[in-house]
Amino acid sequence: MTDVRRLRVHSLNPSSFFEAGFRHAAETRMKGLPVLNPKVAVRAHGFRRWGNDWIGAMTTPWAIFCVFACGCRETWPETRRAGSTFVVELPAGDFTFTTVEDEVLGAYGMLSLKSPVNDVGDGETADMIAQMALDMMLTADRIPEDDEDAVPLIPPNADGKLRRVIPIRIAPPKNVDETPVLTPEAAEPAKDDEREPFFDRIERAGRTSVSRRKLFAPFAGGKKAEKAETENNPSAGASESTPGARSDD
Repeated sequence: MTDVRRLRVHSLNPSSFFEAGFRHAAETRMKGLPVLNPKVAVRAHGFRRWGNDWIGAMTTPWAIFCVFACGCRETWPETRRAGSTFVVELPAGDFTFTTVEDEVLGAYGMLSLKSPVNDVGDGETADMIAQMALDMMLTADRIPEDDEDAVPLIPPNADGKLRRVIPIRIAPPKNVDETPVLTPEAAEPAKDDEREPFFDRIERAGRTSVSRRKLFAPFAGGKKAEKAETENNPSAGASESTPGARSDD
């Protein structure tokens, strides 16, 4: 059973009480330990009434955690002794706290959020982690059921099972096999060997001046027409860029 001499009953917000107690621990029994992050300060976050008791979050140089503190001696179970666990029902689910008995802070429940905190870059980041985690635990029931992106923080209990969670339905689209592709496939570029000879001749015409008869020779009798033109006009294969020169059809 919890020693009543170690049980601290808080009629007022216990933020300053826990800040002073954990600051004392940081300066005495925790001082010099390699797990400490000097960039993270001892600070209380968001303490508020939860039923007859109090709940809040703490940042310390060695850990970030939630605290569940006694607010009414009559409703605090005597079975909560050091090392035992108890479940607190919160909007985001059922959370398991471990009972701690401290010579300075007395008996309280603790739920670890992050330990150690060596990888936390600064105190502001640690404060944000503590506040966001506490807010999610206490307000997850306000997440719309159709919000597929919402992921409430729901750690498992001591037995590894989740007792109560916020339902989030994710239904696959109907007729998924018949759903048309939203982005059409890009047309493949024409291969070089599929180009019409006419366009090849246009390109060559751009580089070398040729007569219209020679340009269209493959389509007007093939090689015979081109040979006849050469016989009738021996200069047809020469450059026709001379001023005044002209090729008749």
